[in-house]
Amino acid sequence: MKRTLKTIATIGTMTILLGGAYLLGTTQADTVTVEKVIEKTVEVVPNGYIDTDTYDFYNNYVDMREVIDFDATDTGLIIYISDGSSYYWER
Repeated sequence: MKRTLKTIATIGTMTILLGGAYLLGTTQADTVTVEKVIEKTVEVVPNGYIDTDTYDFYNNYVDMREVIDFDATDTGLIIYISDGSSYYWER
C-alpha cells in the first residue's frame, strides 16, 4: 500500500513538473515570436530612405558606417572617415 501511494505521488509530482515546464516553454516561445515581429518592423524601409549608391549621396552625405574616430572640441566636432578624410562640424 505504501509503495502504491509513493508511486502515485511520484507520478503526480512528475506530471506537475512536466506541465509547468511545458507552460514555461510556451510562454517563452510567445515572447520570442513578439521580438521577431519587432525586428521585421525595424527592417522596413522608411519613406525618407536614401540610396547609398547614388551620386547625390556621395557628394552630400557622410556615411556614418565609415566613421572610425571623432574629436569633440569647444567649437565643434571633427569626424574621421576610414578613407583618411575628415570633416569639421562647427557649432
